[in-house]
Amino acid sequence: MSNHRSKVFRDAIHGLISIDDDRELLLELINTPEFQRLRRIRQLGVSSLTYPNAEHTRFAHSLGVLHIVSRILNTLRLRYAGTPQIASRLNGNEARKVKVAALLHDLGHGPFSHVIERAFSSTKAHEDRSKRMIGDPSSSIPGVLHKHGFTDGEIKETRDLLDYHDHPFLHDMISSSLDADRMDYLLRDSHFTGVKYGSFDLEWIVNSFCLGRDPGPESRDRLRLCLDHKRGQYAAEQLIMARTHMTMQVYGHGITRLWEAQLLMLFHEAATLAARGELPPETPAHVRRYFCERGEVDHATFLLFDEPSLIATLALWSVSGRSSPMLKDFSESFLNRRKILRLKQIEPPSRNPDEIVQIKRRLEERLGPEKEQWILDSNPFNPYKAPDEELQTKDPESYWEGISRNAILLSDGDIHRDAVPIQTNSLLFKSIGSAKMPLTRVFYRAERDAEITEILTPATVSA
Repeated sequence: MSNHRSKVFRDAIHGLISIDDDRELLLELINTPEFQRLRRIRQLGVSSLTYPNAEHTRFAHSLGVLHIVSRILNTLRLRYAGTPQIASRLNGNEARKVKVAALLHDLGHGPFSHVIERAFSSTKAHEDRSKRMIGDPSSSIPGVLHKHGFTDGEIKETRDLLDYHDHPFLHDMISSSLDADRMDYLLRDSHFTGVKYGSFDLEWIVNSFCLGRDPGPESRDRLRLCLDHKRGQYAAEQLIMARTHMTMQVYGHGITRLWEAQLLMLFHEAATLAARGELPPETPAHVRRYFCERGEVDHATFLLFDEPSLIATLALWSVSGRSSPMLKDFSESFLNRRKILRLKQIEPPSRNPDEIVQIKRRLEERLGPEKEQWILDSNPFNPYKAPDEELQTKDPESYWEGISRNAILLSDGDIHRDAVPIQTNSLLFKSIGSAKMPLTRVFYRAERDAEITEILTPATVSA
């Protein structure tokens, strides 16, 4: 008889997250310094300055993604137990690789999550850093994987799951319009911000998963993760509306973006001072290296660069007698939630990229480089990125590539029949697929108020 017990984590979203299959492998990965660092990276960056309870971490989110991926695998195993060529991919090494990729997908996030990605060109994609950490000999991750039987080739395949895989339906579980990452963060962020916009029927979606052939003419030998065409459509509509509302009301909240802008200006000033060797002498060495190298640092430095260490550095800068006035002022204001910047929102938000380019040019000509006195925040949001149906006749190759990359697919579960893009059946998806919801704002130093107003004329602005 065995006394083996599951390892369980109590979770605010999923109840108990149980780790049974591949228990030792996953627990050893969870206990690595790389994964434990995620306890010190908040999921929503600076959103806690707007929503006081939004203190949840990338650590908890990553466990949630693993949990949902495990449930998707179980749903598909039950449905395709009698189909050996599918069942073999849902068990053994393939399943291990998917679960490892799900658990480790966010390793590359820096302090304040997506804010630091906007600071420097080398930090734009946390996914690249995540992939490097999974295979980097300086990281403890490869050692754990090798110990549990992963070959170098299998480690590479695990990394590739973050952006592609020979069996796309496995990749779809981690990165797609219907992935476990999105489903967990919407529920988790909605819960901890205290809003209800992110609610959707996770149970029904998980139990509606099936497989179908990629509908693209050049891709029909590939299986894709789909929703059952009779059961999944309305739950998917609920999910896409949850994403829309969370983006417009939480992720794009004007005051949250203002705090992000203040941090971006602070980071820009820190990098400028670091390049000249003028950061305050009490700046920790790893923080100094990070700003000197604009985020392109070695693995050991990255492991140390977390939110507590950066916040402690801001505290030092806020009282340093040898910091620049801007570095000192912005550090103190962030720590004490004192707004330095002002915000103007362009109404109606511009849908024409040329208008945004013209506004940016006028700001640069009058006020100098971005991130010194001002930041233009223009990020049109498209809730569902599948291509417009008109493109099917105008540019079939681009159309089907867009369907394969971005569409949510419906299927009857038969792996020998083509799946159908959801917008074929859903009026909601058909209308929302071509919708762009722009928010165009300018954040700037208060003393430039008159100039900003003049620059933005004839655009209509609101404070």
